[in-house]
Amino acid sequence: MAWYHAAAVDAEFWFGPSDTRDAAIAKGRAHHGSVRFWVAEGKPFGNDLDVFEPDAAPVVDSFDRINEHNFGEDGEGGPLHWDEAACADLSRRLNVVFAQWANEHGYQHGWQLDLGEGEEVRPVLTLAEVCR
Repeated sequence: MAWYHAAAVDAEFWFGPSDTRDAAIAKGRAHHGSVRFWVAEGKPFGNDLDVFEPDAAPVVDSFDRINEHNFGEDGEGGPLHWDEAACADLSRRLNVVFAQWANEHGYQHGWQLDLGEGEEVRPVLTLAEVCR
């Protein structure tokens, strides 16, 4: 979990992350100036990294298309029927490798935030501003 700041509690864009509430408030004051803003604790939603279908159809189709010249006439000698267990194993392995790659390159998180309840932060008024 981390802390974020935004111009409104229902803002489409929240800025952050900050490690603490106080750090988010400090960044919010620097960003928003002397107007009120909101802070909330949250975390990015995780992306679904199991992108390869159980039957690994995109990989199977690509393999067949790229290698069709090796199948002989009328497809003889080619993989006319992919084995279900082998495809499930391929799908599992591809998902493991893809998840590792996504985590290494920052694709494991989505752009949407799972935010907690927002807290309004009002500007700090000086005595001169109050006496106007």
